[in-house]
Amino acid sequence: MTLMDTVAVRVDRGAAPSDVVLGGRYRLGKQLGGGSEAYVKEAFDLQSGTTVAIKIFRATEPANDAPFRRELDIHGPLRHKNIAKVVSSGATGGEDVHGRHNYLVMELIQGQDLRTLLDERPASPRQTMEWMSGIARALTFLHRRGIVHNDIKPGNILVDFAGDPDGVGVAKLTDFGIALNGRHSAPSSSSGTPHYLSPEEVCGGKSTAASDIYSLGLVALECLTGTKAFPGPPLESMVARTLGEPRIPGTVRRRWSMVLHAMTDPDPAGRPSASQAVGMLRRLSW
Repeated sequence: MTLMDTVAVRVDRGAAPSDVVLGGRYRLGKQLGGGSEAYVKEAFDLQSGTTVAIKIFRATEPANDAPFRRELDIHGPLRHKNIAKVVSSGATGGEDVHGRHNYLVMELIQGQDLRTLLDERPASPRQTMEWMSGIARALTFLHRRGIVHNDIKPGNILVDFAGDPDGVGVAKLTDFGIALNGRHSAPSSSSGTPHYLSPEEVCGGKSTAASDIYSLGLVALECLTGTKAFPGPPLESMVARTLGEPRIPGTVRRRWSMVLHAMTDPDPAGRPSASQAVGMLRRLSW
């Protein structure tokens, strides 16, 4: 489980308040998730009266703050309907959080992450089309700016139901912890999540915009079927990816099958761009 896998939860209005206030503004509440580099807490913004998510990085030494700097630099400025928004940032001071820690303030999505939704049941074709085309639009926005997300998976896709609790919801991409751009190369300790890596990444190649598309294709297939395209232990799953394309069951409609085959083409050059994927996915609703 990565840090942001469980960030998207509905606000618990009955949660007991905390005595810890970051930056004189954000009163910390319950923990929402955690990983090796950071953990996330719900917080109440005393100035705006809204509830946010605070991502607090574990490192206490400036020499180890590269993960925070990467996310602040890459994710911080992004403003797009399908990307979870970073609101602010700061560093803890005298608060009772055991040392000085950098933190990001993020919007709290009123919904669930896609991993949680798929654990309950497969998505409908309409839900899959809406969610995947939304993430493809986010990738179009990123790729045009020279950014590769590098970790597309259900746990990093949040579905926001705030605007329409009974509707399809709006898919939002989050967790840019290993994203790449011209200033930040791939972290030596991580290169994405094994079950969603592209064949070129499995073979030690560079992660590119086409790699994001492949991963999104695997997520789309999982939405429709309820199961991972390459199940099993991580190593077994990665080896299977180098031996052939994902198997698309006959229960998946032919038009969907054509789109999924294109997005998961073993050859990166054969995959559609993010903007082309948006068009292909949107045409499935016709």
